[in-house]
Amino acid sequence: MVIYSYDGGTTWKADSIVAAKGLDFRDVHALNDSTALVVTAGSPGLIFRTSNKGKTWKQVYASYDSLIFYDGMDFWNDKEGIVFGDPINQKLQMLKTNDGGQTWHEIDTSYLPKTLPIEAAFAASGTGIITLNNNKIYIGTGGEQARFITSNNKGITWKYFSTPILQGTASKGIYSMAFKDKHNGVAVGGNWENAECDSSKIYTNDGGKTWHLSQGMQHYRSCVTYVKYDIYISTGTSGTDISYDGGKSWQFLDSASLNAIQFFPNSLHGIGVGSRGKIVKIKLINL
Repeated sequence: MVIYSYDGGTTWKADSIVAAKGLDFRDVHALNDSTALVVTAGSPGLIFRTSNKGKTWKQVYASYDSLIFYDGMDFWNDKEGIVFGDPINQKLQMLKTNDGGQTWHEIDTSYLPKTLPIEAAFAASGTGIITLNNNKIYIGTGGEQARFITSNNKGITWKYFSTPILQGTASKGIYSMAFKDKHNGVAVGGNWENAECDSSKIYTNDGGKTWHLSQGMQHYRSCVTYVKYDIYISTGTSGTDISYDGGKSWQFLDSASLNAIQFFPNSLHGIGVGSRGKIVKIKLINL
């Protein structure tokens, strides 16, 4: 099921992609007002694309490997994008496109980052991967260790950095990231099996080389988004929080139970989504 709005989230229309009946979508990316892509989680791993505002969808990629599990998708521009997924044989799986998602190709496994024996990513909100316009890729993982994995050349070479976020078992780690710029960013997560967990928010000021635990409100959070100035919003099943200082400290904002959240560029207006088809419009006031 795909749900879309043409009026900033005031009204919505639900539509189905017939070829994906019964499958689970975990990420969507709009390239412009007419063109968008969605990717499934689990096997088969499928990517669908629309160029007419969702009236019709075309399957543009398929993987039928029983182990495939795609976690997220992002684009550097309207042509170049990347999809990443959980490791197979300790290699994160990745696809690239150079034509706006019309065709996709697998990245040579010799270039792919190697994971630890118990390390994977989370498809909770599709925001465990971030691309920046200077060829950067940022990926957050979890499990035995929760690491920040980064490339400065669109995936040719990689570096790994440790983080202090909650980690140690398969359900713990980084679930989502958001960056103000290439230096300043936030990661959230924790443990989806225990919403009241601690050490679930961290921040960096040097592009992810070093990370620091945030102060204030913790709890499991599945998504974080950058708003403007030094303001970030994070959300999860137990509520929604706000940081006014670049992720250094957090305070409880609202009891809304959501899975993902996104703000319009340079705006105090956003959209949040939750379980059972919940969609909410968000407006920050008194800032």
